[in-house]
This record gives sequence, structure tokens and C-alpha cells, in this order.
Amino acid sequence: MSTPVKENKTVTQFYHALDEQVAAELTDTQKQAIEHAIKSVGLVHRHGVDVRKSLPWFGKRYYLVLLMGRDRRHQLRPSESKWANFVVTSLMIVGLLALLGLSFLALYLIKSAMGIDIFPNYSLGIWDWFKGLMQ
Repeated sequence: MSTPVKENKTVTQFYHALDEQVAAELTDTQKQAIEHAIKSVGLVHRHGVDVRKSLPWFGKRYYLVLLMGRDRRHQLRPSESKWANFVVTSLMIVGLLALLGLSFLALYLIKSAMGIDIFPNYSLGIWDWFKGLMQ
């Protein structure tokens, strides 16, 4: 859960970025509504895992951010997003399975090239097929 210090820091950063004249013209009701909106859309950091590091690399600094946690944002999701999520998830699963299969194939070919026989007198025939391709 977020702490009041982090919430105040986010709101303070927002008002710092806002034009001073505009901020002065806001009523208390408007300020409360803005602060509520900032907190409800997830601009306040509420993550189970929150790692933020800055790393030096050849005279420059790069940042690394790892965030994990439940999605607590209150946003309207378009109806097609469920279909898009299904398609993206399906493609990712197919891609991961293909990568896993290719990894096992590569390990099997390496094993066969080294002459390691795990099951004596048994072969899938993949090594012979691969050697035939190389000739």
C-alpha cells in the first residue's frame, strides 16, 4: 500500500510542474478532485515489487525499473481489448512453446553431435536427418 509521504510527493511534483498562475486560480474543491484523480489512476506508486536503480555506463547514466503488482487503476477498457488480449496471449504462448521446442531440438542436436547416447539402441532420427541436410 502507498504511504502518505509518497502520495504527497506525487501531488507535490504535479503542482511543481503546473504553471504557478494556474495553480493559484484553482479552488480547494478543484485541488481535491485533482489529487483524487492522481491517486486513482495509479500515478502514486503502489507496487508489491518496486525496484528503481540508476546505473553508470561509460560516462552516462541509465535507469532500470522493475514494477510488479496488481492493477489498481480505474480506467475504462474498450470492448475490443478483451479480444486483443486473447490474441496477444495466444501468440505469446505459441511463441514460447516454439522457443521451448527449438531449445530442446538444439540441445538434442548438441547431445547427438557429442556422441552422448542416453537411451542405447534408440534414436529419434533427427540427428541422421540433420546430418543429411549438411551433406
